[in-house]
Amino acid sequence: MDRDALDVRGHGQRKLFIRILALSVLILAADPGAAQEIANPPEIQAQESTTQFRIRTERNLVLVRVVVRDPNGRTVGNLHREDFRLLDDGKPQEILAFAVETSATKPEPAQPLVAPATPATRPPVVVPQRFVGLFFDDYHTEVEGVERTRNAAWSYVTKSIRPQDRVAIFTATGKDQLDFTADQAKLHDALFRLVARPNPPTGCPHIDDYEAYLVDKLHEPRALFVLHMEALVCSGVNVAPNSGADPTTEKSAYMMSPQETGAVLKDAGGVSALEVTRESESEAAAVWTRAETVSQYSLQAIEDSVRRLAAMPGQRCLVLVSPGFLTETQGAKVDLITDRALQQQVVVSAIDAVGLDTREDHKVGDAVLPGVSDLKARLRNIGSIASSGVLAYLSADTGGVFFHNSNDFSEGFREAAAVPEVYYVLAFSPQDVKLNGKFHSLKVTLNIPKSYTLQARRGYFASEATLAEKAPEVDQLERVVFSIDERHDLPAEVSAKMEKLNDRKAKLTVSIRVNIASLRYREEGDRSVDKLIFDTALFDQDGKYVTSKEASLDLHLKDGTLERFSKSGIVAKTNFEVSAGTYRVREVVRDSESTGMSALNCDVEAPAGSQ
Repeated sequence: MDRDALDVRGHGQRKLFIRILALSVLILAADPGAAQEIANPPEIQAQESTTQFRIRTERNLVLVRVVVRDPNGRTVGNLHREDFRLLDDGKPQEILAFAVETSATKPEPAQPLVAPATPATRPPVVVPQRFVGLFFDDYHTEVEGVERTRNAAWSYVTKSIRPQDRVAIFTATGKDQLDFTADQAKLHDALFRLVARPNPPTGCPHIDDYEAYLVDKLHEPRALFVLHMEALVCSGVNVAPNSGADPTTEKSAYMMSPQETGAVLKDAGGVSALEVTRESESEAAAVWTRAETVSQYSLQAIEDSVRRLAAMPGQRCLVLVSPGFLTETQGAKVDLITDRALQQQVVVSAIDAVGLDTREDHKVGDAVLPGVSDLKARLRNIGSIASSGVLAYLSADTGGVFFHNSNDFSEGFREAAAVPEVYYVLAFSPQDVKLNGKFHSLKVTLNIPKSYTLQARRGYFASEATLAEKAPEVDQLERVVFSIDERHDLPAEVSAKMEKLNDRKAKLTVSIRVNIASLRYREEGDRSVDKLIFDTALFDQDGKYVTSKEASLDLHLKDGTLERFSKSGIVAKTNFEVSAGTYRVREVVRDSESTGMSALNCDVEAPAGSQ
């Protein structure tokens, strides 16, 4: 009944339970006679399963991650559900679920990674525990920003990465990416292949994304005024004021429609002022269209990176390296990314690649009207703040760090890649919420008189895309499989060994021993009934998911059989044919008559001479 394991790779590897394959179960007894008796199908029977074992919530839930720090900046981990108060648009909400989550890694001194040892001197297996995705926004970062941040990233890799850490390189464009690895040579190669790929700047007038947004989407008067004045100067039109009014006030003679502006300005060289202003607005529309498209691509790349991290078994952190970009029309998409990161226990941090902004303001030439350059500089500063919003929101909402206003990018990577030691996850179900896309603000406070500071999700969008479909995606079983934390609710042990088949393949045997004496049974006549469910997943030495199997074992035990195997236990075995190498086995054992679950880890190395 043994079959090859399902090998799910690439984008869909988190869906390891979409197809269930059979697990060959061998029941061992204390003596041959007992083994013959236990093989009687009415008492113990292995069955294949086609069910997707997902433990789903029954109501739409909004997840809120909260980091609490004391006055010294240390995280606080001894709070309880009743210590928190949660408001949705100012209305108190019942906290339906509450969890305290801690860092999965064990503190060890940082040390540089070393080259792999020879088989004869190979050190003990180091289980990957922490996965850091470095996301470089090559769409929006300028050349200087890429150079500074990648140098700092390489310093972080060489000085701060530990043997149990794995690092991946992601990019907004999808170019020059690298999957999770501990190989410094590969990381160096990927980092120093990074290049900036921003949209080419406009000519004269220079129109940045925020100015284009104000002009094209909001028709904001001051932005129109600046654009028109720059365009006219660039085109050689003689800009002659109709009055001495301050151009930065609403009473300015230039706060007019394009037709009115053209009427009060003089033509020069046969160029129509009205034509110039209209062309500048068309150019602004084109700039905004490009900016919005690139923002959509960037957000999708961030979401894909969160998905990839979610498939790794351990602590997960995504570090966004970007100058920021406008998401004024993409709020719902940002909320989707936030919610996915919260559900999949991914912490998102961000580093502002601009650092201390020393860029010079664009001037409009010698013929600048009084106040125009100052007004443009103010709009540019507002735009910089708006662009950094996506970095600030994603990091704040998921419990991460937003590193900005500093050129010490080496320190930035150290801070951003470190997740909080402890945080809280609160869940509530909005009552009578209308799925109209409205943004709901959230506020979390404490019911205790402590001088603590709280970092929590700022809100969510109530729409079918971002709320109604959230709860069905919650899968506690997958979260347990892709964790490294052990649980021991059921009396189970796991071990594994590997045997060489040929130069490239090996047979990996996983053994799961269950002490059935401690199980909870349902009485049916003269039988004690329970069902054991085994989920076995394999991860390679870099923590990447390889394959999995699942099976169930129905127990309908007579009193004599139950007594006999209460002493010896039951051992289930499953075999995998794998490439020779080092693997981590993740075993999850459940039973139908209790809510208990055991999650166990086991490391197995390739047999001698197979590598």
